[in-house]
Amino acid sequence: MIDTDMMIYKLFLTNWNGDHVLGSLANMKAQLYKTLKDQTNGYWSGHTAYHIAVHGGFLLDGESGTHKSLTSLGEMFMVDYENKMMRGRS
Repeated sequence: MIDTDMMIYKLFLTNWNGDHVLGSLANMKAQLYKTLKDQTNGYWSGHTAYHIAVHGGFLLDGESGTHKSLTSLGEMFMVDYENKMMRGRS
């Protein structure tokens, strides 16, 4: 079983700059969620955020300016995150 929390933590720790996002796993997950939501809706999210999403296996890479697709892992992350948001925790 993959420990996605540890994977997300390591991806952000080794790639991200910015104290707020790096301040907690919840902030990292919120940033990943925003990135995936933006990308699948056709919005740009920044190079580092995109890199984390693609290289973490959450998002399929695609041509610039196109809507991107989630991987199975990305879909599971989004559903899990949204369910936890509805229950008031991330």
